[in-house]
Amino acid sequence: MTGKVLMLQAVLALGACAMPQTVVRTPDTRPSLAVAGAPAGAVLFVDGQSAGAASAYDGHPNVLLVEPGSHEVDVRDGAGNVLHRQKVFVESELKTIQVH
Repeated sequence: MTGKVLMLQAVLALGACAMPQTVVRTPDTRPSLAVAGAPAGAVLFVDGQSAGAASAYDGHPNVLLVEPGSHEVDVRDGAGNVLHRQKVFVESELKTIQVH
């Protein structure tokens, strides 16, 4: 019985030893959009889909990551009225939408 107890203790002791872990993070290189000058309560739409409050993507530091290509960008007020509409083409850069 003592042999089984010693073996169990040895297994538990080895199990407690953890191997070193390595974490590799790859930066996201997708293009991004930022919105400047959007009024309070404005909502950002990209290709007809709501992305949330336009003020959340002011570029300091938050931006909206998008796929490369052409996108239809709308900034709408709380009632859904279009305040600004722009078609943009992005490849790998940050594109800032200026709402007038």
